[in-house]
Amino acid sequence: FPVTITAKVMATKVTKTVEAVKEVMSTKPGEPKKVTLTPDLSKLQIDRSKGLVTINGYFKMKLGTYEIIKHNIEHCVNTMLIGPTGTGKTEVVSNIADVFGLPIVIFDMGTMTDPIMGLVGTHVITVKDGVTHSEFRRSRFSEIIQQPGIILLDEISRAGAQANNLLFPCLDFRKELPMEYSFHDTTPVKVHPQCVFFSTANMGSQYTGTHKLDRALLDRFMLIEADTLKTDEIKETLKSEFPTLDDQQITKLVATFNAINQEHDEFKISFNLSIRHLKTMARLVANGFTIYDAFFVLCKGLGGKEGLTSIKSILEDAQ
Repeated sequence: FPVTITAKVMATKVTKTVEAVKEVMSTKPGEPKKVTLTPDLSKLQIDRSKGLVTINGYFKMKLGTYEIIKHNIEHCVNTMLIGPTGTGKTEVVSNIADVFGLPIVIFDMGTMTDPIMGLVGTHVITVKDGVTHSEFRRSRFSEIIQQPGIILLDEISRAGAQANNLLFPCLDFRKELPMEYSFHDTTPVKVHPQCVFFSTANMGSQYTGTHKLDRALLDRFMLIEADTLKTDEIKETLKSEFPTLDDQQITKLVATFNAINQEHDEFKISFNLSIRHLKTMARLVANGFTIYDAFFVLCKGLGGKEGLTSIKSILEDAQ
């Protein structure tokens, strides 16, 4: 009788052990289990016939792009959004995080002049009762990576090599932030299994202040090109975001926007306009300014007097 009980207990232990081993082996080292995301349907509209997704009532993106980003968040796949400035790369990640109720923290890599201080931490010297003390204060980044959610490394193409070297272990199978610079406690900070990294990059020689992205950095991300919206989709975006604008105003705004960008594509002017620029001008028009004045002020700032001369006929048609 006791032998039977022991056998049953042993069998149970063996079964549990086998199941545990299978569970471990089913997931590659450093890869978390899939997290199922449930969207807030009040913030999400999917039009499968057009292949479009509308988030928060105004932001539009391709259905395929939305599905891939959702998949990458669920499986903690590092993702880099690339494309021209002003196409809404940062807004894509922010809006999707909002739809799924996920915390998101954005780090502006372009303004991180001291990567060690920004990513790892800094030594602080204090004097108390005549005694000098040295304390290492960890960065906000080192605290955030230990929590579930999305970390957005915005404009990573503006970050230098030192920042990249610190990020490499966070982004690959090691999933940890090196802390050798702390001296006191050099134990690496582990990245939370459900912390996923996103980044944005303006790639191309026309973007001043950007660095050529390290191949080792690119290999640690899945690259997704930001969606380029068609004319009808741009109109729908403006109509959703600026409901006080009528159809005629929206049509003129988009037509002028497209015409100026066509001039740029044909190398007739030195500047082009982004969706961000278009939204800025739409806001001006919604607040009572004329379409001509909105384009005149913005284009003068971008192209100067010479730029205005080149698009004079286009601006006159906008009146």
